[in-house]
Amino acid sequence: MSHLPKQSIAFFVSGGDCNPPSARTVPGGNDNETRLPRAFADAGWTVTCFDRESLAVHDRTLLAKEATSGKRLSLHGFNLYFALGFGAKATFLDRMQMLRTLDQARFVNGADALIHQHGKISLLLTCPDVPQPESHLSNDPAHLASLVEQGGDWVLKPAASSFGRDVFRVSRQDTNAWSLIESLTRDGRYALLQTCLPTAERGEKRALLVAGTILGAYRKVPADHRGNLDAGATAHPTSLANDERTTLARLAARLCDMGVRFATVDLVGEHVLEINVANPGWLKTFHAISGDDLAPRVVARLTDWARASAGNNVRTEDGVYAYGARGNSVQVA
Repeated sequence: MSHLPKQSIAFFVSGGDCNPPSARTVPGGNDNETRLPRAFADAGWTVTCFDRESLAVHDRTLLAKEATSGKRLSLHGFNLYFALGFGAKATFLDRMQMLRTLDQARFVNGADALIHQHGKISLLLTCPDVPQPESHLSNDPAHLASLVEQGGDWVLKPAASSFGRDVFRVSRQDTNAWSLIESLTRDGRYALLQTCLPTAERGEKRALLVAGTILGAYRKVPADHRGNLDAGATAHPTSLANDERTTLARLAARLCDMGVRFATVDLVGEHVLEINVANPGWLKTFHAISGDDLAPRVVARLTDWARASAGNNVRTEDGVYAYGARGNSVQVA
C-alpha cells in the first residue's frame, strides 16, 4: 500500500453528518459511524464520509456523495477505505461490485469479506481448526427436526441474522420445535442448528480484533438463551482465559488473510459462535462499562497496518514477524 504524505480515509456510512456532538455513552447501540471518523480525524487523518447508498459510475469513474454536503466526489486515491454496515439489501451486491473495483488492499474490510465472512456459514466451513459448537446447516426442515429428535439441547437460528432475532432454544421435549424449524426454513431459507453451550461458568464473551490484534473483550450475561444486548443481555468487564486467547489469536490471523481487519468474535470458552464484520457495535459498549474509549487504539493499530505494507499485519503467537503467501507482514501483541 502506498503511503501518501497526507493520510486520508473514506468511510461509507448511512448518510448524514459523521461528526456530530458525542453520543451519550450507554451500553448497547452502535456509534461507530461517529466515533471512528472522529478518532481518525483526531489522529491527523483527512476524513471523508460518503453516503453508502449514493455510489455511482460516471465516465468510468466511481463516485459517491459526501455525506454532509451531498457533493459527488471521486472515490479514487484514498489511503484507506472503511465500509460500516451492509446498507440496503436491494442494493448490496451492486454496491459491493462497485467497491470491488477499488484497491482491496486499502480496505479495512474488503468487499469480498463483507460478502463472504460475516456471520456463521464461512466460519463453519473454512475454519475447521477453530473450536466451534457442533453445527448443522440446512434448509430441509425434516433433516433438522431429525437431529433435534435424537436428543440434546440445541439453539436454532437463521444462517444470517443480527440482534438476536429468531433465535430459539429447542429440544425434543419442545412441542413447538417442528413449527420453529418450519418457520425458519420457509421459502427455502437456511437455518443453523448448534449445540447449546453452557454459559454459567465464564459466560459468552465478545472480543474485538483489529488488524490481527486482540484489543479487548467484555462478557455478556443473557436474559434468556441469547447473548445479544439488543435482546436484553447485559455487558460486564471481563478478562480472557488462555484458551480463549489461543482461539482468538488463531482466528485473528485467519481473518486478516481473508481481508478482515476489524471484527468482533462471540465465543463461549474456547468455542467461537460467530464473527461480525459489517459494523459490530463493540466500542460504545466497552467505553460505557469500562470508561476506556479504545477508538484511538483502533486508529493506531490500523495506521500501523496501513504503513507496514500493501498487505496484512498480524501478530503471531510467538511475537515474531513472518511473511505470508502474498508477502504480508505478520507480527503479534
